Amino acid sequence: MKAFLIFINTFVLSQTALAKMPLNELDSLKQIVIAARVAINDPGNPAIKKCNIKTEGLEEKLQQAKDNAKKSWSKQTVGKADIALLTKAIHNCSSRVTCEVYDSYITSVKVAPEIEKQVEPLKIVLDKNLMELKPEAYKSALKTVKNPCALLKAISK
Repeated sequence: MKAFLIFINTFVLSQTALAKMPLNELDSLKQIVIAARVAINDPGNPAIKKCNIKTEGLEEKLQQAKDNAKKSWSKQTVGKADIALLTKAIHNCSSRVTCEVYDSYITSVKVAPEIEKQVEPLKIVLDKNLMELKPEAYKSALKTVKNPCALLKAISK
């Protein structure tokens, strides 16, 4: 049994190592989305108020940041090595407040023909999770953002 578990862990890690998903870029966009969503939905939030930024036009700036990421990701292809990680990420996106990020990602990348049938149901799950995500989730997730003021100022330029 122990040998089987070691094999499974090794297999999963090797699949993750082969995956081409830009995890650092996805995480960076996640940080920006969380900070911006809280600023847009709750500009009086103490963590946002201390940033001393204007929230007017922030929705457009956030969209621009997502569009820039999408442009970069549009050159990438999601393949078989990515499907396990992508599936897990999308199914857990509500609790991690990453649905908006993965929506940008999955709608911009090319999908390898051999996994198209696996990706279509993920898009449905993602749409459902996006609809259910509430502003309070972003507010709770703001604690995980390292420097929301710097992020907000960077996208507000």
